[in-house]
Amino acid sequence: MKNKISNHPHPIRALAAGLGLLAAAFALTACNSAPKPVAHTITLALDKSLENTSLQVDIIGANATSDLPKWESYSITEYWQPGNTTRRDTDRYTVDFGRGKPSSQMISSTDAKWSRWLQTGATYVVVIADLPGIPSDQQGNADPRRLILPLDAKQWKKDKKDPIEIQIKESGLRLLTPRNLK
Repeated sequence: MKNKISNHPHPIRALAAGLGLLAAAFALTACNSAPKPVAHTITLALDKSLENTSLQVDIIGANATSDLPKWESYSITEYWQPGNTTRRDTDRYTVDFGRGKPSSQMISSTDAKWSRWLQTGATYVVVIADLPGIPSDQQGNADPRRLILPLDAKQWKKDKKDPIEIQIKESGLRLLTPRNLK
């Protein structure tokens, strides 16, 4: 008996082709959804209760692989100790507040620090405040002296030119700019 030549593809070949198309579509979608870190202007504003109080705030670019795990768990109390080598060796932007200094300051999205941070793969920024009177260290954003924020533009409900606004209160750092949590 002769084999009939069918115009219908073999079911296994059809399944393999369909899975191949599905994998290609998934790969394209995954590429488009990868975080795209960008420089943001960050505004730091002292609460009235802290005006004329001398304090420092450090802003640090962090990559997800080697920096972020450290910054999520690092002791903020230890970080602010005189001579701390981690603070000394960190590529940071320091903002000083106190008498005669503005109660609202910023790091511009065009500051040279951003290009260095982004070149080293920064996908987050860590904001650390030297606030007096907060007794114990906690992990990540649970420590009121630390904010860890993503640099992916899609994570923010703001125009690209609008700053990320952070208020510095006696009780800790407070993010004022809404996030996209989708």
